[in-house]
Amino acid sequence: MKKSLLALALCSAAAGPACAQSNVTVYGLINIGLVYSKSDVAPTRWGVDPGGWWGSRLGFRGSEDLGNGVSVLYQLENGFSPDTGTAGQSGRIFGRQSWVGLKGDFGTVRFGRSWTPSYCLLTDVIDPFEDGMSGAAESFFGRNVYSVIDIRTQNAVFYAKQVGGLKGEVSYAFGETAGNMSANRQISGAFTYTVGGLKVAYGYQNNNDANGTGAAKLRFVGGNYDFGVAKLHVGLDRQHTDAVGLAPVDASDLLLGLTIPAGGGRILVSYNRLNDRSARNADTAQYALGYTYALSKRTALFTSISHIDPNHANRADWGIRHMF
Repeated sequence: MKKSLLALALCSAAAGPACAQSNVTVYGLINIGLVYSKSDVAPTRWGVDPGGWWGSRLGFRGSEDLGNGVSVLYQLENGFSPDTGTAGQSGRIFGRQSWVGLKGDFGTVRFGRSWTPSYCLLTDVIDPFEDGMSGAAESFFGRNVYSVIDIRTQNAVFYAKQVGGLKGEVSYAFGETAGNMSANRQISGAFTYTVGGLKVAYGYQNNNDANGTGAAKLRFVGGNYDFGVAKLHVGLDRQHTDAVGLAPVDASDLLLGLTIPAGGGRILVSYNRLNDRSARNADTAQYALGYTYALSKRTALFTSISHIDPNHANRADWGIRHMF
């Protein structure tokens, strides 16, 4: 559905040139699958889960041309669980995304709630599983931020700009604590450089605690290279957490992966190795294999398996994703 009823009603009423230069898109995605899991510390479980390859959503996005190369942009996106029909993101109406901004030669400025820029590097550049299915990297790569705190930031200002092959985005989330600008403040940065089949990336994340005296910090480098017959993915992160109320973290993670076109779909392979630098020395490794197959431009089937040591945790999923 390319035009919402509301937009059509407004156009009919206004019938002006400004309305003719604006647009609204209604879109969505439904993702659901059968999941199996078992480990040394948890019993066997079968279920129908809303996870898998990307989260289910219903959204609205649009823009209006203001002239002189400047446009207004906005996006409202709701997340939900298709297996139960309940709202995601702790019941927020538009918990996945909720922002408005301006775009022009100066770049793009947005205000509201959205993905942290650094997390987008993990899904778009480094992880062949796009942080989905059984091979999702989030439990290893950047887990002190993405798994423990959030993959999104709110009360935030975002700025993005691209010059040639260099693209950067930064965000600053206000903690909104009276008398303490550092409390709950979040800063994120994402930078990529693309030349030919090579894309390199650098990400940064700093989430302060409620006192502003400690933080969960993440830095990483990585990228991918498309050889044509396969795409190689590489990532290396450094994690440190001394935030009040969170478990202390001192670790690094190495991710190696492949995306291989095959039979109308893609084979996905990844290896994550978490090096725990603390006194616990709780090193962990994940091996994952997956396959996605496009039935059409909007519908795809997927399956994946993963194994995690040292708890011998095994997981497998089989599912379907439809976009509209």
